Amino acid sequence: MKNRICIQLLTGLTSLCLLPLGSRGQTSLTLDEVIRLSQDSAITAFQSRQEYQSRQASYEAFEALRKPQLTLKVVPNYSRIVSDPSRDYVYLRNYDIFSTSAQIRLTQKMLNFGGEAYIGTQAIWSEFFREGASGYPRQFVASPLLVGYSHTLLGYNPFLWEKRVEDQRLLAARRQHEYDLRRIAEEAAVRYFHLARQQRVLKMRTDELLMSDTLLSIAREKASIAIVTLAELHSIEVQQQNAANHLAVARQEELKARTELASFLRITPTPESIALLEIPATPPPTIYTASEVAERAMSNSPAYQHQLAELTEARHQENKTQQEQGVNIGLDVNLGMQQVNNTLGSAFKNQQLYALGAVQVTIPLADHGAAKKRHAAAVGWVERQESALQEVERLLAEDATVTLQKLQTSRALLTTTQRTVTLAEVTFNETADNYANGLCDINTYTLAQSRWVTAYSNYLTAMEEFWTNYYHLQTLVNYE
Repeated sequence: MKNRICIQLLTGLTSLCLLPLGSRGQTSLTLDEVIRLSQDSAITAFQSRQEYQSRQASYEAFEALRKPQLTLKVVPNYSRIVSDPSRDYVYLRNYDIFSTSAQIRLTQKMLNFGGEAYIGTQAIWSEFFREGASGYPRQFVASPLLVGYSHTLLGYNPFLWEKRVEDQRLLAARRQHEYDLRRIAEEAAVRYFHLARQQRVLKMRTDELLMSDTLLSIAREKASIAIVTLAELHSIEVQQQNAANHLAVARQEELKARTELASFLRITPTPESIALLEIPATPPPTIYTASEVAERAMSNSPAYQHQLAELTEARHQENKTQQEQGVNIGLDVNLGMQQVNNTLGSAFKNQQLYALGAVQVTIPLADHGAAKKRHAAAVGWVERQESALQEVERLLAEDATVTLQKLQTSRALLTTTQRTVTLAEVTFNETADNYANGLCDINTYTLAQSRWVTAYSNYLTAMEEFWTNYYHLQTLVNYE
């Protein structure tokens, strides 16, 4: 009667250990809390946030410079002209000249044309120093109004290209920050489920050792009355030692997993700090096809956006070098009012209308093919960046497709291993009853227990594999 009670205890312990989704004990951390803590405490999250804010500030500065700019420019200047003092020609006389110019100018980049328009006012004061000087030792030049337009290279508009590149870089920075947060969440989830698995393995090994101790106690009582052979008793002792060794390994693995998660969350890795972790309910299957997953992965990938920005910049340089190959024409025209006098007030009177136009034509007569080589280099770099973009697309599509396939496979495996665990539990309980009633030997009992342990271990491995693939796919495609 006492032996039968012990066998019933074995069966009860087995049922207790077969609660992989149960909530035994008090859970101190949920998966959502782990992800939130990791994103709040990870240095990577802080660095990513700072990088994104820096890029956003740079973009705002870029946008501000495309608006009208009002500047005050003051330029003091001193020069000394030393020539032959014995000659009396004006252009050979000795002069000390001090001059200061002050200019207020409102400028606006002409985004659709590539040039710059400006309107402003300026005044120039010049003071001449020379012994025995006659004429005008002091001179003022006043221009109360001037309007102009300048373009360094007609046919080339850098502002449109700069806008495209900066938009791409800002989008890439935003995608990078979002990706970094999802990557942190993925890493936290991987460590969470690894610890959840190791906690259950440790519980399984603890119960397995307890069952082996109980079984050994029963066998020794039977051996004392010659019901169990010595060889059978030794076999049970070996099984008990193996269970103790498995438990020691499980403790080390659980401690390692707990330390890794606690370190990631910046908390103290004590047994009280991380209790038994819950395993959430399995989410429903994804409704996206492989092609849709690959498309979403490219849309949310910072690597793809960064490479797209590099390609846009390469095309910018190709356009610029193409315009510089032939005749280069620059333009600067301005219209205004101006007067010169020896007093500032008089310089503002009797203003005269003036118009200035400057066209700079540069023709490379003998550059030894430098312009063509620069254009060829730019074309080659565009082709290189295009191939790099295609490679990024291929890698992202491959990663997304393989991860989706692995997720589907691990989901199916998780379902089958759950059924296998249930079947193995029933089989082991029946075998335990048969062993208690003397209907089977210890080898049959041990084999049933081993199969149950294997089934439960396979379930835990499939569970961890499923959630690892699930969160990696989340990182790639950013499901809402």
